[in-house]
Amino acid sequence: MERHSKKTKQIVEEDDTYVNDKNKPEVNQTKYLLYSIFAISFVVIYSYYTIYKSDFGDKVVKKQPLSEPVYAVIIDAGSTGSRVLALAFKKTPSGSLELEDELFVQVKPGLSSFVDDPKKGAESIDQLLAKAKNFVPERYWKSTPLAMRATAGLRLLPTEKADRLLNEVVQLFEHNPFYTNKNSVAIMDGIDEGLFSWFTVNFLLDHLNGKLTNTVAALDLGGGSIQITFIPTNSKQIVKELPEFITEYSIMNEKVNLYSHSYLGLGLMAARKSVFTVDGDLLNVTSPCVQEAAKGTPYKFAQKTYHVTGAPSKKGPAVDYLLCKSIIEAVVKTVYTDKPKDLLNQKIVAFSYFYDRAQDAGLVGEDGGDVTIKSFYEAAERECSQTSYNELRPFKCLDLTYISVLLEQGFGLPVETSVSLLNTIDGHEISWALGAAYHVLQNGL
Repeated sequence: MERHSKKTKQIVEEDDTYVNDKNKPEVNQTKYLLYSIFAISFVVIYSYYTIYKSDFGDKVVKKQPLSEPVYAVIIDAGSTGSRVLALAFKKTPSGSLELEDELFVQVKPGLSSFVDDPKKGAESIDQLLAKAKNFVPERYWKSTPLAMRATAGLRLLPTEKADRLLNEVVQLFEHNPFYTNKNSVAIMDGIDEGLFSWFTVNFLLDHLNGKLTNTVAALDLGGGSIQITFIPTNSKQIVKELPEFITEYSIMNEKVNLYSHSYLGLGLMAARKSVFTVDGDLLNVTSPCVQEAAKGTPYKFAQKTYHVTGAPSKKGPAVDYLLCKSIIEAVVKTVYTDKPKDLLNQKIVAFSYFYDRAQDAGLVGEDGGDVTIKSFYEAAERECSQTSYNELRPFKCLDLTYISVLLEQGFGLPVETSVSLLNTIDGHEISWALGAAYHVLQNGL
């Protein structure tokens, strides 16, 4: 904080016009002496408080210890990649935390891809730890909590295979300099993923100060799952209708009911797999949602590699949009979704693959923006009607159509609904890991 100090200096002026006038009355020496003592005392006291006391105050400020930074390192072991978010906070006088700086690094593929070679999977995590050690000053290593949370990628694995991967990471963490305990490595519950994502968005938007009446709903579209979280405007009604998805959450010393539902299998990558295997879980598939020019295009999901060929279309080289859309609608209907009416009253912020695919389609720029569901549908139809084959984005038509159908038919949002699509807020990455870091620093691992 910039400190402002008042500087004073004495100015002595000589009056050259003064002359000794012997005709002036005689001065009372005693009275003059008393006035002089008073004047000198006033100058001394004034100087003490304006100069010395000012300096003393500055010295006291300088001697007061500055707020020590606190750090946390969170590793997000997602289905399509692993990411490290190392965060630097400072504590406020009220005990809350202010975000100062962060490091965000990701590696691909995700941890679940190393199911047959767990040691190599741990090595991919070790790469991220090396980056975190460079970010956190060495003197803070021992006090910096480290946690890894695996998401849908490991949730979809058989328990035995997932445990082997987690055990390798546990051994890795035992030899790292950060603070860890038995809770440092785990598969995260989908509800917690939604809660932490919601916290991150609203924390970065500065909506968690004061009354929590200005918060936004958070929609996080991952590879294997999607989370939807918000504070209901009619808490009693939604608690009555959907009690299993209501969590009492303490935020800035205020307890609120949060609706949070995680849908495993409705993530973008999982949805692709469902579309491709709608007629059976075969490795060589033909799909109307891909251009005919695609010949055995590989697609890997959940330790299986599918070879996708586009089906002939009455649209020529283009995808039959309506046929593809009907298949996707059938896939979305296989998973029951709540369609909470209260979502219609919320301002929605969507991120992860929502943002990525909108940017690919030219709907938003790097800074994100507001997009209607109707705009998603229109972008999907335009992409599906392309006659030139996009070898780098062979599933773009499918992805945009899926997002459109999921938002409208899956969650019951009218096509006129506007959704804010963001990747960062004030330069900070939108990730559930920030919310998890805050929680760990306030409550422990």
